[in-house]
Amino acid sequence: MTGFFHYMEQPGTSTDNASVSKIFSKLGVNDIMLDKVMKNPKVSDFIRSRYQPKQTSLPELKQLPINTLGYQWADLLEANNLQPKFFVNENHDDDRTYLINRLHDTHDIWHIILGFDTSEPGESGMNAFTYAQAYSPTTCMLMAAKLVRAIQMDETHRHRMMHNISRGYRLGLALEPFLAVAWEDHWECPVH
Repeated sequence: MTGFFHYMEQPGTSTDNASVSKIFSKLGVNDIMLDKVMKNPKVSDFIRSRYQPKQTSLPELKQLPINTLGYQWADLLEANNLQPKFFVNENHDDDRTYLINRLHDTHDIWHIILGFDTSEPGESGMNAFTYAQAYSPTTCMLMAAKLVRAIQMDETHRHRMMHNISRGYRLGLALEPFLAVAWEDHWECPVH
């Protein structure tokens, strides 16, 4: 629970995310998330394939044209001083663990695709999108903590956060499942 309380005070870290996710796994909530996403044949096929992207480096991706997914992802990581494996992944080989790890590994790629920045309002939009697409209890909890913190922030910040949550949730419901895409096979594709 320390991850949740830390989030109530300030934006969390990958360690906080892992702490919260482990609690949801112990409570069985992550199993419910898995059951729901596995009802989509495209997602269940992708999860069962255990797709693993080929390794690439940020300097390699920065050699691509500026409008490509790979360049934009590498640029986002560099600009925010992030690592490609920012999140702490679990080391098991079951569907639930693969799903959680895949959500971790693609989070920053989805930022690029969806156009959400890495500010707290941008992360709120990502949380809403991920919740709509994957029923992720962790992202739901993160949104709740951000909304509580937003009470003490200025009106512009709260408005931007609510706009992004609304936009992220609508996109999550409207778009094809992002969990069924091997995004790392598309580094050379234009973002649009």
